[in-house]
This record gives sequence, C-alpha cells and structure tokens, in this order.
Amino acid sequence: MLAWLLTLYTPECPAGRELVLIANDITWANGTFGPKEDIVFERASQYARAKGVPRIYVAANSGANFGLSDAVRKCFRIQWNDPYDVTRGINYLWLTDKDAEALGAAVVTERVPVPELKKFDDDEDEDEPDPEDKLTHHNKLVCIIGVEGKEEGLGVESLQGAGRIAAETSIANRQIFTLGYSTARNVGIGSYVLRLGQRVVQHNDAPIILTGFTALNKLLGTSVYESNSQLGGPEVMGGNGISHLLVDSDVEGIEKIVQWVGFIPCRVGAPAPCLPIVDPIERDVGFYPPCGTPYDPRQLLTGDGTKSGLLDAGSFVETLADWAKTVITGRGRLGGMPVGVIVTENRLMEKSVLADPASLESKPTKQMQAGQVWFPDSAYKTAQAIQDFNTGESLPLLVLANWRGFSGGRKDMFEEVLKFGSFIVDQLTQFNQPIIVYIPPHSEIRGGAWVVIDSTINPRCMEMYAAEHARGGVLEPAGIAEIKFRKPELVKAMHRTDKQLKWMSMNEASGVVRAEDIAGRETELLPSYQPLGEIFCDLHDRPERMLAKGVIRDIVSWKDCRKYFYWRFKRRFEEIRLADALTAKGAAASYGDAVKQISTGLPTSDKEAYEALKAM
Repeated sequence: MLAWLLTLYTPECPAGRELVLIANDITWANGTFGPKEDIVFERASQYARAKGVPRIYVAANSGANFGLSDAVRKCFRIQWNDPYDVTRGINYLWLTDKDAEALGAAVVTERVPVPELKKFDDDEDEDEPDPEDKLTHHNKLVCIIGVEGKEEGLGVESLQGAGRIAAETSIANRQIFTLGYSTARNVGIGSYVLRLGQRVVQHNDAPIILTGFTALNKLLGTSVYESNSQLGGPEVMGGNGISHLLVDSDVEGIEKIVQWVGFIPCRVGAPAPCLPIVDPIERDVGFYPPCGTPYDPRQLLTGDGTKSGLLDAGSFVETLADWAKTVITGRGRLGGMPVGVIVTENRLMEKSVLADPASLESKPTKQMQAGQVWFPDSAYKTAQAIQDFNTGESLPLLVLANWRGFSGGRKDMFEEVLKFGSFIVDQLTQFNQPIIVYIPPHSEIRGGAWVVIDSTINPRCMEMYAAEHARGGVLEPAGIAEIKFRKPELVKAMHRTDKQLKWMSMNEASGVVRAEDIAGRETELLPSYQPLGEIFCDLHDRPERMLAKGVIRDIVSWKDCRKYFYWRFKRRFEEIRLADALTAKGAAASYGDAVKQISTGLPTSDKEAYEALKAM
C-alpha cells in the first residue's frame, strides 16, 4: 500500500491544489490488504480528512490477506485414529516438546494422553510406526489446539483491518471528496472501499467483484462462470450505478479523474474553482425544445451542434450514463462556475436486465421505460447524484425538471419506488448549496414528482422557476377534465356560449322548440366542445398561476435563463455565506432573519446585488 501527497497545477487552480493519492501495489502479495496495509490506508485517509483535501484511491488488489503459519507447518506431527490404517482419518496434530518450546506463543497446546498402540507380532508384515512419532513427556503428547502464528495477516486480523478502512472510507466520503479508480482486478474489501467512496471510475478490463469466478464455480459444483468480468465487469457495474465512468485506458482514467477534481473546491470550505469566462454569460440560449416531439434533453445543456445550450460550450460531463437512463446526471460549467446538473429524459428508454449463468431459467431481457417518469432505479440515481453534488463536492445544483410522476405499478412498488423517491427528499433536505429547479418550455411537473422537489423541502437553499409554456399541477389536464369537467359541464358551457342553443332554450317553454331538438343540437356540438374541458383545466397549470400562488419565484424565459441563473447562483452563494456568518455570531435569530437583514436596500438586479453582497 502506497500513499502520496500530490500538488496539481490546473487551469482552475493555477497556484496548485493538493490531494492525497492511495494505491495498492499488486506486485506485492497480489495487492492484498493485511494489517500493515490497512494502517497505511487508514492513516493516509485520515491525513486527507485533516487537510480537507480530495482523496483518490487507485485500486488493484486481491482482497483481504490470508495465509498459514510456515513455522508450524514445518514441524507438526499427525496423530492418526489408527496408525496402521490411515484411511480411518486424523485424530489431531501434535508437536514434540522441543518444537513446542521453540514455537512458544505461536501455538496453543495442551497435553493429552498418548493413545495406546497395539503390540507388534513378529509374523505381521505391517511396518512399525516411526519411533520419532512415539516421543512422549510422561506419556503425554503436546496436542495443537490452535495456531496463532508468528506472522501477521493470516486471517481475522486482516478482516478487522478491512473493517477499519471500510469505516474510514465511509467517514471520509461524508467529510471530503473521495473517488476510486479501478485499474485492475478488485476483490472483497477492495470492491467495498471503491463503493464506499461512492464515486468510481472503472477500466473496462478491471472487474469489481466480491468472490472470484473460480471460487464460485467450486461452490456451485460446475463451471458456470467463465471470467471475473461476468461478475463485475463494465456491463454489470456500469449498468447498476456502481461505476460512474468507464474508460479504455489508464491515461483516459487519470484524465477523467483530473477533470472531475476540477469541478470541486481545492479543500473543504474553499470557494468553487471557477474558470475564466470564455463562453459569454450574457448570450441567449440558442436551442429551443420542440413541442410535442421527443428530443435528446442533453441538448438543453449542450445545444444541438448549431445552436448553443444553457451550459458553457464543451463543459458538460455526464456520469452514470448506463444506469437508470430516464434521468441524466452530470457536471458542467455556467460562466466558468461548476454546477451539478440533473435533467429528465423525455424519450422511451430501454433497460437491459442481464441473465445469471448460475440460473438455468435466467435469460437476458429488455424492459422499456417511459420518459418523464421516475422508476425505482432513476429515483435512486437522482438521490445518489444529489448526495454526490452535496457531500464532498459542494456544488450548486441545477434541475431541469420534466416529470409527470412516479411509476406506481405493482412491480415498481415491489421494487421500492416509494423508498427511493423518499431518498430524493432526504438528500435535498441535507443540501447546503443553492438549488435551482427550473421547468423548461413544454415541460411539466405533476403530482408526486412536484412534491419531492418543491422548494419548501429546503427553503434555505431551494428556489423554483418556470419557463414560458411550462406546466405544473396535480394531474394532467385530460385527467382533471375526466373528473371535474365531464359531459354535464360541457352541456352547461354549450347553453351559455352557443347562440342557437340559447335561443332554443328560451323558446322551449312556449313550445316553439322541442326538447329533442335541443338534445340534437347538444349532440351536434359535443365533438367540437369535447376539448374544452382539457383546455380549461390546462389554464390552471400555467406559470402565471404558479407565480401568483408563490410556488415559483419567477417566470424566466428560456433564452434568458443562462445569464439569469448565473447571477442568481452567484448572489445566492453570497447570501448564504453572509447569513450563516450573522447567525453564527448571534446577530440574527434565524437564517430567515439574517437574509432579511442582508437583503434590505439591495438592488433588485441579481448582478448588482451580488456585487453589493461581495463587498460586505
């Protein structure tokens, strides 16, 4: 186990930034974790926490170390159940007095009576046992009860050390940025440490497993698995959300790590590492989402190649791309400022379910998942991304929301969609940086989907906005119309708005118009009035009503959202910084009071307010 303190000189930190790098040496004892290796790992990780700098783990190992005592193996003797018939099995192992004295505390022993041997007959052909095996001390043998060994790392002590570094990694992930790179095979505790660090970059030829395929084949009694890649290769770990990024070479792996580190502060509590603005912040967002046509939602961030997107050109890096494809997560830059991003997929996506060779009935299957819906895996992915952005990375969060709700079928309920949806709320309540939830044009948030991302979940950090043509409500207009605007309501609207029906109704009592004539006119008008309920219900879901009811802070046009959110994020960072300082000093009774004090007299423009706050 090796550890370094590195200083990287990067564009966002030209003065240098430190990080702690920990790595297995797989050429030494196959990279196994013994007690000494565990101590090095633990202390290096603690050092990273003490300095508040990122901790990178380059993993290539064979799990916990185990072995046998060579000293005892060279001198033990065997006591057979029948010295003349070894097929009857072994009774116990024993030592001579001399060997027992030499080994000392390396073995636990007790004296046992020497078994009585049958007398030899001169006519018998059997060989007499080795005289050395008859050595006794007062007719007692030194029976081996247990082997402690003089060597370290023979068994459970390695497991205890593994538990310590597992706990240390879990603690480190909550305090600093942790990331693991699987550069070669990882087994057992090596795999757990990767996962406990949460962020994983995996080489396509570096499986992450708990038990090797040969050991599993022996357990199953047949050659089921052909390689470790079947158990923990990129197809498995990329598809289940363990690996965030997959790479083809170590050079590409290190490039991804350095790129990722570039999005996070150089140490805990430091400001975000911003790059110089090369993509003008004041420019309009060129790409406009089409209405009623599925499109790649990444284009909202990056543009379509001819028209620009919301983020700085070329800055978006997607993670967890092969898992839960109905949600897109990643990191990018807005005016050089790093941001975490979550975007809803609006297209129908395909989910691959791998077959398990150990089960003869298992077959690979494809499942189709609708866009704009949170499934169990995509709800978990959303919560995981929020946690990653917050813990260790300290990134602001931009959510481009377009969810119609959660999948609520029997299968998805059994697969814990309710639990993972709740995780989203859990993570949002713990978020410490500004969060902007934005409903883009021709997008919507409905029902339970709104509930888990409403700004009241974390009023200190969260704000909601909507674009023109955005929608939000309990149900979709068609669903509400089926309940609240049925045929009787349509007929009432006909009688109120159709001139002919008005005249017919006025003259029905005089007998000029028959009831069946009125009914005929209603039937004639019904197809034309059928969309009325949906149109009327849709008017209740528009941004103007959201703003009037205070559930969104503002209506922000799509073409202006880039500069609007840039300055809003900058202002909110300063407000949170100053409000926390006032609250800590006791100058404000609560965070809300502190914000009111700070905001008094500030310009209405976020840009001007930011400049004023920065000067405080």
